[in-house]
Amino acid sequence: MKRLILIAFALGLTATMLVACGGSSSGLTGKTWHLTAITEKTPAFQGVVPADQQANYTVEFQSAGTFSAKADCNTVAGTYTTANPAGASGDLSLTLGPSTIAACPSGSYSDLYLLGLGNAASYAVAGGQLTITVVDGGTLVYK
Repeated sequence: MKRLILIAFALGLTATMLVACGGSSSGLTGKTWHLTAITEKTPAFQGVVPADQQANYTVEFQSAGTFSAKADCNTVAGTYTTANPAGASGDLSLTLGPSTIAACPSGSYSDLYLLGLGNAASYAVAGGQLTITVVDGGTLVYK
């Protein structure tokens, strides 16, 4: 009986440490998010990313506070912070770091997408969907 109590305590302690250390409890980490829609207020823009192009616009958050993203023909890495890392929503700030600078084909959302990521203000994860709201009220919606 004493051994069972110790095992239960160790499992509970491990789960608590994962949450406290920024494990995947926020819903942000542990998956690659595919952009499905983008809206910007400045410049005014609204678009739906076709299903066959969603793999070209992704973001992946690591629990160490870093992220990597694909913006069509470019990639970018950077850091992020959240004001509520254990919750499914909260403030979000992304700092874009090293990036490739290839000229993407006409019709690419690359520049608008990177603008949106760099202006992230908050996030919400619900029902398998991530919504990043940018400072001007636009959104980046992922699945």
